[in-house]
Amino acid sequence: MPSTATSQIIFFIAAMVVSIAIAGTLISTTYRFSDDIERRGNSMGDYLNTDIAIINDATAMPYNSSNNTLTVYVLNTGSTTIPLNNQSVYVLINGTAYTNLSFVLPKDVTSWGPKTLLTIYVHELTLPANDYKLKVYAGGISAEMEFRIT
Repeated sequence: MPSTATSQIIFFIAAMVVSIAIAGTLISTTYRFSDDIERRGNSMGDYLNTDIAIINDATAMPYNSSNNTLTVYVLNTGSTTIPLNNQSVYVLINGTAYTNLSFVLPKDVTSWGPKTLLTIYVHELTLPANDYKLKVYAGGISAEMEFRIT
């Protein structure tokens, strides 16, 4: 009889050790999973709160043919500040990316925050009279419009 009790105690202790190890693994995995969900949710929230709008007049696009520069007005209509550099803002015209860009914010404004108008100058651009599709990517989102050069 004493050997049966000893065996049962050993099995009980082994079962407790295995249960604790499994519980620890599940708690650790659950914590990492919930942390990932929270980070992804915060990132998605920033994405959903970011929005832009091209506010140019499609029939009177400001294109200067003498210096080959197109002027694009983009309004931050979201509630987050969008980083402003050549790595975070892209301009495509008819699917072609243009990298010779300059950005101008209103006077005394230092960042492209909500309700701030950004002027983008696309330099070295030859646009003969035709219809075009403009797409601006910024902060992971995009806005597009069709315009005509006459």
